[in-house]
Amino acid sequence: MYTVVDLFSGCGGGSMGFHEAGFRTVGAVEIDEDAAAAFTVNVGVSPIVKDIRDVSGNDLLTPAGLRRGELTLLFGCPPCQSFTVLRRAAAPTDYDEQRRELIYEYLRLVGELHPRHIAFENVPGLVEGRWGTYFETFQEILFDLGYRVTHHVVDAAEYGVPQRRRRVLVVGSRVTDPSLPEPTHGASPDTETGTKRRKPFVTVRDTIGHLPVLASGEQDPDDEFHRARRHSKVALERLAWIPEGGSRSQLPEHLVLDCHKNHRGHHDIYGRMAWDGVAPTLTSGCTNVTRGRFAHPVQNRAITLREAMLLQTFPEYARLVGTVEKMALQIGNAVPSLLAERIGDTVKAMERRSRQGRGSDQRHTADA
Repeated sequence: MYTVVDLFSGCGGGSMGFHEAGFRTVGAVEIDEDAAAAFTVNVGVSPIVKDIRDVSGNDLLTPAGLRRGELTLLFGCPPCQSFTVLRRAAAPTDYDEQRRELIYEYLRLVGELHPRHIAFENVPGLVEGRWGTYFETFQEILFDLGYRVTHHVVDAAEYGVPQRRRRVLVVGSRVTDPSLPEPTHGASPDTETGTKRRKPFVTVRDTIGHLPVLASGEQDPDDEFHRARRHSKVALERLAWIPEGGSRSQLPEHLVLDCHKNHRGHHDIYGRMAWDGVAPTLTSGCTNVTRGRFAHPVQNRAITLREAMLLQTFPEYARLVGTVEKMALQIGNAVPSLLAERIGDTVKAMERRSRQGRGSDQRHTADA
């Protein structure tokens, strides 16, 4: 059985994907009570609800019935906002420094759990610009712990996720050479990866086109999470002017927000998704049209929590807990489940290689 511990686990986006890849989640850590409650519903495992600084390796190993070194995979995505390129010009705050230190808590638990493989996802800013020194130290510590590491900035859309989501993906192993998931999707079916042709990108239409039509404030009676925000009259008037794939740049002068007059940035505000394209990166504001390109392609409303979950490739059974804002945050902070599944498939292949190599070494020893 392949086993995984999920750190900074959120509502379970990663673990739901690892489950599809054949992993059993044997432990998790999440500081937010609502996200932890959602994780319990979605994964069937109750996370340790604590600051990770107060969690030891034995806290995770003992309930799982594992000894140090027996865990297949340690996965974790420390909060990434303080590494984002959007903050490059800002001076770091004490809070930012604390959040960055959580990366070293992940490394501490690597040492205490001594898993066979590790995987780590974060925003590209971690390896770019001034934050790069943190990542260099991160790699050095992993090397000292006995891990070989590979990393690359990937786009989740290239793995079948219907969303542009650039992240640095790190995979490491102490038992074999690490590898990254091979992209499976591209702009056209003729795009090639090595000798394999990629599938076309999965689109917004492919993902949410089957859901019931909703007007502002309406809810699907069969799904509490497919509920449209109630928009103001002026917001609905603005949305009525914006075509599929368009944004606030299509608004007539009398509907332009005062703060946007003579302002050329933030074009995605009041932006609509395109039916036959991938969605933009889903953030904590993914059900709010004033926070980005989060309007439905053709319906005059923001996307619902259910639509956002599906665009994050959560399974249909996924649930959330908390206020609308907290549930949107859980979605925006999550790892797309399909990306986690691809990582899990890759780690399984690495594990098979390590076992084959061990068998080969044993045969050579016997022959000698």
